[in-house]
Amino acid sequence: MRPPVSEADLSQCEREPIHLLGGIQPHGVLLAFSEPDLTLRLVSANTEAWLGRPPQALLGRPLAEVLHFSSLVLLTRALSQPVNGTLRLEAAGRFFMGLLHRSDELAVLELEPTEADFSEEEALGMVDLLLSPLARAQGPLGLLQAAAEAVRALTSFDRVMVYRFDVDWHGEVVAESRDEAMDGFLGLHFPASDIPAQARALYTRHTLRLIADARAAPVSLVPSVLPSLGRPLDLSGAALRSVSPVHLEYLANMGVGASMSISVLRDGRLWGLIACHHRTPLLVPAATRRACDVLSRLVSLQLAAEERASVSAELARRAHLQTRLVERLSEQAGTLPSALSREADLLLGITGAGGAALLLGEAPVLLGATPSSKDVVELAAWLAGQHFDGTFHTERLGRLHPPAAEYADVASGLLAVRLDAVTPRFVLWFRPEVARTVTWAGNPQKPVVSGPGASRLHPRASFDAWQETVRGASSPWTPEDVAAAMGFRGALVGVLLRHAVALARSNVELDAFSGTVAHDLKEPLRGIQQYAGFLLEDYGEQLGEDGRRQLEEVRWLAGRTQGQMDALFEYSRAGRVELAWGEVDMQGLVEDVLLTVSARLQENQVEVRTPRPLPRVECDGVRIQQVWANLLTNAAKYHQTGGPRWVELGFYGPGEPLSSPARRRPDEYVFYVRDNGIGIAERFHEDIFEMFRRLHPAHSYGGGSGAGLTIARRLVRLHGGELWVESSPGQGSTFYFTLGERPR
Repeated sequence: MRPPVSEADLSQCEREPIHLLGGIQPHGVLLAFSEPDLTLRLVSANTEAWLGRPPQALLGRPLAEVLHFSSLVLLTRALSQPVNGTLRLEAAGRFFMGLLHRSDELAVLELEPTEADFSEEEALGMVDLLLSPLARAQGPLGLLQAAAEAVRALTSFDRVMVYRFDVDWHGEVVAESRDEAMDGFLGLHFPASDIPAQARALYTRHTLRLIADARAAPVSLVPSVLPSLGRPLDLSGAALRSVSPVHLEYLANMGVGASMSISVLRDGRLWGLIACHHRTPLLVPAATRRACDVLSRLVSLQLAAEERASVSAELARRAHLQTRLVERLSEQAGTLPSALSREADLLLGITGAGGAALLLGEAPVLLGATPSSKDVVELAAWLAGQHFDGTFHTERLGRLHPPAAEYADVASGLLAVRLDAVTPRFVLWFRPEVARTVTWAGNPQKPVVSGPGASRLHPRASFDAWQETVRGASSPWTPEDVAAAMGFRGALVGVLLRHAVALARSNVELDAFSGTVAHDLKEPLRGIQQYAGFLLEDYGEQLGEDGRRQLEEVRWLAGRTQGQMDALFEYSRAGRVELAWGEVDMQGLVEDVLLTVSARLQENQVEVRTPRPLPRVECDGVRIQQVWANLLTNAAKYHQTGGPRWVELGFYGPGEPLSSPARRRPDEYVFYVRDNGIGIAERFHEDIFEMFRRLHPAHSYGGGSGAGLTIARRLVRLHGGELWVESSPGQGSTFYFTLGERPR
């Protein structure tokens, strides 16, 4: 059993020097001469058959001995022009079509026999034959089909295919005209290795290539090696250039005796080929080939025009959606995330996405089908480390960001726009994986095979349809999708600025309202508490047990309401605070917090454990001190009766294993507060971070406003970090938090 062909083997095909094969096809003759003396320095070995003189009789002789005088004048004039050209020349009593170019400091003239009296009427008829079907064609595919049929009618090839390249240089046959006896390839795909990179480069440089007889022996050059360079003449620009043995074998395996390839270029880049095949040798006249080349250029122009019209219409449609979206976001009250949630259809519609996520500084806003919030945060952290200008897009996210392979069903494709150069703020659009079946002309996994005892590879012998299911990729993002994303980015910046102005105005009003509340509401609440206390002291005995209990309840409710108001003001201030970043000794900071809450810890008989000193980190020490205080206070409260009670404060350093998946950067610290208290059911793990949300009666576990965890999470997120809990009933709780990077 032969070993499979490797990537290294395929690279041999990529490196094959097809421009230095040292020969030409036999349907013409090649002459290379120096300038300005026009002395012949290299000729093909078949000069005697075409020009009546053997190679050795021509080398070192002036070109004037070969060309008719009038033709020599035409050639001399052409040599003074910078652009290579085509000439009708006379030599040895017959007419040739001359193709002129320069290579290796020599002028190279290729001569192919042509009709002596090719008339203008025939040329005009040829043009009409080509243009008439193109003018009647409907749509891009109709245009390509018409081009295939026109080329076949003009050239008499048995099969003409239009072959379009994709982004990976695999090809697909999108139009075909053929004799019924020829195999059909319409709709089939060909692997990129069928047309290696160096061949594609030549197709881009020279737009037409004829192989008149795939079974004919090549004609060598004399001399075979240029003395000044020690290698054969570079024939990259030669239409008569001989053919790679691998390609000739490829054609033989397809049953092809002659072929012609016409390049279709778009903006100077190879878009596709018009590939022509014939079962037997076929010499297409040079004039006919020129007409086919013109047709290819016309097809390219018409395709470009239709694409521009289609793109313009699509961009106008996206712009209309974006205008509607921005208008609605500007008109709606409430927060920007809530407004975006209400307009999800428009946001997804501008890029044709299935889901979107907005990372605007706090928790991600998820719309449509998306990965989880945690996955989106991790993805944003990864994106923040990628270098790209404006937008980033891929159809195979799992290849670039391996964790994404787990959620390819919603986010195999990603289109991202960066909102901030420093912090990980993005708008992300997602597309799901689209599994599709591709039908190849032969097995693409075996484009070549190794021959027994041979030093080179051989092309595959079978072109039978071979199906493959392709997974792990979304539908591709188009230039219109990317343009729409960039347009939305600019519009969103405007909306954010308007919201920021409105928020600043609201904050001023809120501060003024806070002063009013402090004066008009907090003082009466203190009065209620005081008067309730006076009544209990002066008339407690007369009120009886029920009266005293009700009055105690009034005093407690007034105190609780005042505490909730204080918490609400604290929460609103936390959202507007400017962080004072600096290097903080976390161990010293926690020791200060422990002194502050020591009374609560002693009252509840809670042991404090610190396995190792905490590190120095960058943060706002005052705000993070508040986070530790809230977490320690909670840990001291929620304990079962009886048994030892403890709280552990610690951290996981960079690179240390952590069971929780929430670590987003490999270099970040994860701090924790762990207790052996009552625990929290998993369904409440997010509820406990809601404002004033308590899982127990207000009097239980020492009371409290229910705002501490909400404020703690907000302060952590202001640092670019995250706060979460892992817990289960009766098993205690562990609260983790991270800190983002200091803005630079």
